[in-house]
Amino acid sequence: MPVSDHRAVLLKDYAPPTCLIESVDLHFDLGEEITIVTARLTVRANPAAVTSERTLQLFGRDLVLRGLSLDDRELGHGDYLISGETLTITDVPDAFSLRIETEIRPQDNTSLEGLYKSSGNFCTQCEPEGFRKITYFPDRPDVLA
Repeated sequence: MPVSDHRAVLLKDYAPPTCLIESVDLHFDLGEEITIVTARLTVRANPAAVTSERTLQLFGRDLVLRGLSLDDRELGHGDYLISGETLTITDVPDAFSLRIETEIRPQDNTSLEGLYKSSGNFCTQCEPEGFRKITYFPDRPDVLA
């Protein structure tokens, strides 16, 4: 991320997320040219959320979104919004499963975050905010799965 794009996020700026991730199942199809990551998230409403609005906000960087489905229903472009590094799905149910399929290129990843190749080996570094270079995810320090 260019230095000019970096913005400090202070604890006072956090609000509890509207959704919690109960579990994450990841499948990696590692390839020399592209890697396909399929993430299956089990999501539920956060009872500590300060709003009743059910909007799921996920973060991703340097990803190609190949597929997105909510409770096995494929979502179309009108069902979600990608703006910069944020993927937003509005009006989600209180509990659901989400399947996200992304394409990444570990061999081109020189940031040493997420999944990258070094000396011919696949490596990961997911903290802080490195997981968003693997798949879309809340990827905030107060959201654990």
